[in-house]
Amino acid sequence: MKSLLFTVLIITIAANGLHAQSETDWLPDQPGKWSFHHKIHGDIEKYKLTSNELTALQQKIDTITETFHRNPVLKNPVGFDPSLNVMVLSDDKVGFKTISMANAIIEYRIAIQFCPLFRDESGNVKKHCTEVTSCDIHVNQPKATSEKYLHYSASELHPAPEKLEIAAQNLSKIFIKPLVTKELAAGVTAYQSGIIIVSDPKRTYWIPVKSGELFDQIIEYYKIVQEKDNSYSYVIEAIEKEKGAFTTEQLNGPAYFTTGNISGVTAVENNSPLVRFNPDYFDKSLPRTSIQLIAVHTLTEAFYDNYECPSKHTAELRHCEFVKQIDGNALKALLDVK
Repeated sequence: MKSLLFTVLIITIAANGLHAQSETDWLPDQPGKWSFHHKIHGDIEKYKLTSNELTALQQKIDTITETFHRNPVLKNPVGFDPSLNVMVLSDDKVGFKTISMANAIIEYRIAIQFCPLFRDESGNVKKHCTEVTSCDIHVNQPKATSEKYLHYSASELHPAPEKLEIAAQNLSKIFIKPLVTKELAAGVTAYQSGIIIVSDPKRTYWIPVKSGELFDQIIEYYKIVQEKDNSYSYVIEAIEKEKGAFTTEQLNGPAYFTTGNISGVTAVENNSPLVRFNPDYFDKSLPRTSIQLIAVHTLTEAFYDNYECPSKHTAELRHCEFVKQIDGNALKALLDVK
């Protein structure tokens, strides 16, 4: 019995010791520092930039980062290090083919990580940057303007024909228009989706999807699937029946999302209008390094009246405080518009 009690005591002491070792010594009042090494990662080679274009791109990135750096929370960080990285992106897939980006407008993302500071076992102050909250600034990237896209996939068939991949890609460009949280300046809108969009106020970045056109796209998608799997015939019949219940006026009018039928399409106005990015938004006469559209993924709930920033974790607290001090006019000034 004494042996058993001694063993339990040893295990308890060891467990408490391990627990103590696992606790992190966070430093919420430790002064931090801005960390940006001006390196560009990702698909930059795909754009075949000239030396002048590369210089212009680097200058645009520096202008954006310095604009955000002027935010008081990032200018004098406390309890965290703002750590930046830049990734050039490319939307270069059509079906199974890769298209050339040699003349395309350059898309990229600047991530500002809120890396909390801590003291390690040796007493050194270090930053933790793994899976931390971040503000992601997407430039000239249409896909980044929303997150609630319709989900269609070519994985319905194995192997999938390319025409199914194309049909799925086209449907997956349609999304539910988010509700507005706050207008920060002309052309600068914060949405409940957690995204601030900075755009040319003279240009429309989202356009409504017509119900009839959406029905036709969905039916086409399932007809391609049916060519290999006839069990989808009942899906097509059901969606065609739903379309048949629409009047001509409704088919030519805007589509709204619903969970009440198979197609997910209704003509009844609600808070979920279906839209897609306007293919004519970008001004092709501007240099392809120009900043024409910015989508800032951040904590837009901080714009609600009387919203209190959560104080449990330093990184989330500082991120929230940062959002509350975002200057909409400063973001608007970043755009290259005529």
